[in-house]
Amino acid sequence: MAVTKILAKNMRLDRLINYVCNPAKTEERVFVSCIGCERETAAKTWMETKRRYGKTDGVQAYHLIQSFKPDELTPELAHEIGNRFAEEYLDGYEVIVGTHTDRHHIHNHIIFNSVSDRDGTKYHSSRQTYFNEIRTLSDRLCHEYGVSTVDEPQRKALTYIEWRMQKCGVKTHRELFDRDAEECLSLAMDVGSFYARMEDRGYTVRHGSKYPTFLPYGGERSYRVKQKQQSMTEDDLAAYIDRAMCDPTFEVIMPRQQRVHFPRGKITGIRALILAWTYILGLVNDGVKTQYYVSPEELKRFEQLKAQAKYLTDNGIEMTAQLKDRIDALDGRIAALTKERTILNVKKKRQKPLYDALQLVAMYANRDTDAFPLTDEEQGKLKRAHEILQNHSIDILNIERNTLYAELAEVNRDIRALKNERRLCERILAESPQIERKLKPYLTEDRELRKETLEYER
Repeated sequence: MAVTKILAKNMRLDRLINYVCNPAKTEERVFVSCIGCERETAAKTWMETKRRYGKTDGVQAYHLIQSFKPDELTPELAHEIGNRFAEEYLDGYEVIVGTHTDRHHIHNHIIFNSVSDRDGTKYHSSRQTYFNEIRTLSDRLCHEYGVSTVDEPQRKALTYIEWRMQKCGVKTHRELFDRDAEECLSLAMDVGSFYARMEDRGYTVRHGSKYPTFLPYGGERSYRVKQKQQSMTEDDLAAYIDRAMCDPTFEVIMPRQQRVHFPRGKITGIRALILAWTYILGLVNDGVKTQYYVSPEELKRFEQLKAQAKYLTDNGIEMTAQLKDRIDALDGRIAALTKERTILNVKKKRQKPLYDALQLVAMYANRDTDAFPLTDEEQGKLKRAHEILQNHSIDILNIERNTLYAELAEVNRDIRALKNERRLCERILAESPQIERKLKPYLTEDRELRKETLEYER
């Protein structure tokens, strides 16, 4: 199964080339091929091509990876497919193909200069070039050589918000809908009862078109019921329910019902508000059915609210006044560190000529002057740098510079952390009235329920 992907690279070309041509990965470079260049001088050749056409900025090279299913082909065949791909797709570009055999799956690394050696055309990678050109050619070559390719249904890409929600373990809107639809389908007697159950959960059912859609209460986007990535028509839903009714082994998914009981204990003030709302969102996110609706927009903030609750608990903050005092204390610490940073920056500015000279001397000392000889201008700069440093110890200057830079980095790090903490406090302070308004009707309902329970027990 051949899988391809392409990456834009802005790193040093020699490092990229050395990685692709690594002897330990390519069986002592047996599986390394070069097109339009020589491995030993490829980095220099590629840069000369860029300078010739005046295109030295931006993306320096592209890195295409072609992976194959384990034990499906030999390194020789994989390398041949990589070379065929480079010759057909990258005609006019300087290319290096390296077949790596150090993993359980053989894979090709195909890197090429972003600027064409033939006419100076700069390659631009896009979604269209990948699917219409790279993926198509790779699949065709694999079919020719009897190698399997990726054959999967097209899936709609996640939005950034949905991706972040999945990454944080929060249910996406689609996942919440799928869970509701699955539960209602397993309990439905027919399509009508399925629609009724979905409406009971706050969905608006629209079934005037081929595919019924469901709009969550307070939502802006409708969803279709899907099975194996395929949308289901009303006939599909009816057939699914009929099969479920006739199959005694078909799983009935019983929805978990639970009233919200707020965390008890001596918790008051702003911390109690945050903890209560976080507790509710946690129940909903885990699939527990509560007695009221929580909008998808609120679920997006689940992880953020958990962080706020943890911060208040860790710092023993319960009342609004305590939070305001915390903000004042943070302002004082930020001001002190800012003053300390100013002193360090003044010292750095005074030493700038010395540090610049140090940097220049070190840079030219590490340069391969045989391959890249110094120009007259560069020799003049180096001479002036040595004159600036002649009455100073380079070792002592290096120690002083490193210490100063380390102190500056630490102060900046502390300031950033304190500012982030201050923003968190301000956010809690600003959002707590909104949370209180959201909780008020449910807190009232919960108190009335407890009152009724006590009267009944009497």
